[in-house]
Amino acid sequence: MQQHIGHCRKQMPNRFIYWSTLIVLSLVVVLTSIPTLAHSNTYRDTAGHWASSHIDWALKENIIQGYEDGTFKPNKPINEAEFLAMLMRAYNVAPTISEVQGSDWHKPYYTYAQSLGWPSTFNNERGNFQRGHAALLMASAANGKPFDMKAAIQWLLDEGISKGRTAATVNGFAANESITRAEALTFLYKLKEHSGNLSTTKIIQNQTTLHTIAINDHVEKLLFVLGKPLRIDPSEYDYKWYVYNLDKNNYKQYALFGVLNNKVVALYANTPNHWSNHDGIKLGQSITEAKSKINGEENIKEDATYYAYTKNGIRITLFIDAHMKGQVVGILQQVDGLKKYEFSSLKEEHRIAMEKQLFELVNSERAKRGISLLQTDSLASAAAKAHSEDMMKNNYFNHKNLDKETPFDRMRARGITFSIASENIAAGFANSIFAHYNLLNSTTGHRDTILNGDLQRLGTGVAFGGRYKVYYTQEYYTPLESN
Repeated sequence: MQQHIGHCRKQMPNRFIYWSTLIVLSLVVVLTSIPTLAHSNTYRDTAGHWASSHIDWALKENIIQGYEDGTFKPNKPINEAEFLAMLMRAYNVAPTISEVQGSDWHKPYYTYAQSLGWPSTFNNERGNFQRGHAALLMASAANGKPFDMKAAIQWLLDEGISKGRTAATVNGFAANESITRAEALTFLYKLKEHSGNLSTTKIIQNQTTLHTIAINDHVEKLLFVLGKPLRIDPSEYDYKWYVYNLDKNNYKQYALFGVLNNKVVALYANTPNHWSNHDGIKLGQSITEAKSKINGEENIKEDATYYAYTKNGIRITLFIDAHMKGQVVGILQQVDGLKKYEFSSLKEEHRIAMEKQLFELVNSERAKRGISLLQTDSLASAAAKAHSEDMMKNNYFNHKNLDKETPFDRMRARGITFSIASENIAAGFANSIFAHYNLLNSTTGHRDTILNGDLQRLGTGVAFGGRYKVYYTQEYYTPLESN
């Protein structure tokens, strides 16, 4: 995939001048590297081609160039990044590009597209960029408003920018077929004739997002927007959790993104500022108000800790703080119908992941409420793990074990000396998120432990098996010397 994009030598608009000082762009996918080839008849595979005049236009405008082997490859499919580059160069809104090759050549194009809310997929697997999505990008960019794909295609047909592939109809447009270099340039030539400038209005998409990431977005968009995750955890479903703690030390931007087959299929966070909900549901509102905004929900399930429903193929769970008048304090979204594994089939890596999340969810809760964060503690973790395993193996659920040892006895046996200490236990919940919110809503002291600012350290332990299938233990304490 060595497609070559030539250099733009026109005067950049003022809003792009700063790019040339901040970005030295590495170029891996270029539409060619021979700037002296300026006409389609220079290439041996464009003579008599139906799009030769549009190719000539693009070469003259430095929108695209051919290949070093003397071919242009007009019928070669392009990817989304290449189309964005052509679109922005056609309108002279592309940054200056150096000749240095590298994997990040596309970043300025996606940065600009993101800044205006264009519906970019970030899927650049060769052959996966389709005519329908090219239509969606062009209609959105030209008009500065959201379109669905059918409406975008109809706009191109109505405005004479396209006559379709087999007929001047939405079906005849062949939205699901890949788009070639020649077709892309023809679209852009006609778009430029129709619209002298692209809109600079930021488009607000009609979908719920977390940090601008929505269900079904490509994983490359997630990585582009948020960077590399803190780690990647397995889940009890087919997908893997991409775990982000974007502010490192204070947990105020803790978020989980489930990824399956390179697509985002699950979202979780408890911070209101990073959700954008087109249906009007927000963290901080009452569950009563949230319910009033939901229409057409199916398969409703609820208790004192959550309200769950399915809508448009997405399972949505609104977690509730019953101690704060039923306020919505966390949201989990997940594609409905995903395969879920039994706890008995989960492995050690799943157990470790759930322990880490059980710890992080507590710190995230404390950070949101302005409570000092807890440090992870290996001795407390060992005690927590041992108690979860003991409850699982010996078929009981209690703070005291069968030897009548209290949590404090077990902590001391591990060498922990403390001024204050506490233990939370839970069992049978689907994952660490559900366990966390059940503990948070407890009326028997578990909530007080989670939100106790005098506690300093926390260890978590999870065990699979037994009567309840899964057991969770949290051991909290403050070292004696810290008193």
